[in-house]
Amino acid sequence: MNVLLVNPPTPAHMPNKEFILSTALLSLAAVLREDGAEVRLADLNIDRPWDMPGDEGYRRVEKALAADIVAFRPDLVGIGCLFSGQFPAVLRYAEISKEYAPGVPVAIGGMHPTIYPSEILRNCPSIDYVAIGEGEEQAVALSRAVRDGSASLREVDGLAWRDRGEVVVQPKTTFLADLNSLPIPAYDLVRFDAYAHDTRHWHNPRGLSFRMTVPIVSSRSCPMHCNFCSMFLVMGPTLRARSPKNVVDELELLYDRYGQRHFSFMDDNINLNRKHMIELCRQIVERKLDIAFETPNGLMASALNREVMDAMVAAGWVRGAIAIESGSDRIRNGIMKKRLPREKILEVVGLAKAYPELFLKAYFIIGMPEDTAETLEETYEMIREIDVDDPYVTNLVPFPGTAVFDQALRDNLFIDEMDLDNLWRMDGFHYHNNRKFYIKPYGMTLEELDAYREKFDRLLAENKEKRSAGRLDAAAG
Repeated sequence: MNVLLVNPPTPAHMPNKEFILSTALLSLAAVLREDGAEVRLADLNIDRPWDMPGDEGYRRVEKALAADIVAFRPDLVGIGCLFSGQFPAVLRYAEISKEYAPGVPVAIGGMHPTIYPSEILRNCPSIDYVAIGEGEEQAVALSRAVRDGSASLREVDGLAWRDRGEVVVQPKTTFLADLNSLPIPAYDLVRFDAYAHDTRHWHNPRGLSFRMTVPIVSSRSCPMHCNFCSMFLVMGPTLRARSPKNVVDELELLYDRYGQRHFSFMDDNINLNRKHMIELCRQIVERKLDIAFETPNGLMASALNREVMDAMVAAGWVRGAIAIESGSDRIRNGIMKKRLPREKILEVVGLAKAYPELFLKAYFIIGMPEDTAETLEETYEMIREIDVDDPYVTNLVPFPGTAVFDQALRDNLFIDEMDLDNLWRMDGFHYHNNRKFYIKPYGMTLEELDAYREKFDRLLAENKEKRSAGRLDAAAG
């Protein structure tokens, strides 16, 4: 049983090209191999197609994928769709798979397919199966069905397919309870040097030698259910964590066997359980792993205190982000449901500044339906007050599957007309580097909203210039 797993390249319009290993596909590869399959990973990022003029790089990637299919002769092709903006590429690679291996089934998974399994299967003949939610169990069941020639998939939780022309959708109702039961991701399938970047500009207070970061997932899901987030659709409603020993075993393997020194914990909510976080960090120190790690997805500020932060810094935490989202108490807690008092924000930022080795980001969202000039001014003033290393202000994107999308649709807040029948195509939402708003708040004009975007941009530019000047002064001193 040969299974080819495909990681689509980052779209050309995305500004950040510091691509990383696909933790999802490496986990799928591990469980499939444990079940007896031969697995090959085709990560279409490693040739950096965006560095070539025009579409030349992406055409080369297509040819490389075709060559992989012909050489490997897969019995099943699985394509990851990490974020919705990748879906047009996912569809293209599914079509290439059908062209070079006509009888081989193609399965896709990820956030976008999880939201639109029926629409995709009704409109995309090149896609045969959609995994809904986390996909390890579906991948193994589907691999066995293809291998054994079985047509019975109706007992598989979280899978969609066509049965004699009719789309069958089995909703995802159960999620993996014991994450320790999963094998270590199949790191031997990748060449780590292919992911190397120029890391000279990275924050590196420990002076470690590294050319990349390795993503680590120590837990799944987040129980907070913020109204602008749909991650629970993939990872389920309940937080589940691997044991600290299980996580640090993986870090130690990467440290000893593959020489890795920089890690990114990609959890949706890694620090909700303080004791768990402290024990994880204690084991890193106990095993003498001289590493640096970051938490880029936004920590739960209300669960941070000096004890937790001391443990994290001692273990190698050098770059963190806190998800504040709004400087307005009404928006942050009454609308977003963050349950994060202003006093706690100031406390955590103050604690963070006591660690000279820690670089701190803070995330904010503007353009919520309930935003007004007053609430945006409160966010502006909070950014000035907390004065973190890198404040990041993003325009609200009301992604399908979120409560705020349903609200905007119900109250006719979308600026552009929404073609609901074709949202599955992913033509409506793309990353515009915060140059575009998708909805108009109840109490603001679009002109007022654009003016505030410009005001925030000036503030962020001033902050960046100030930080850059400070680093130059420190170097000169």
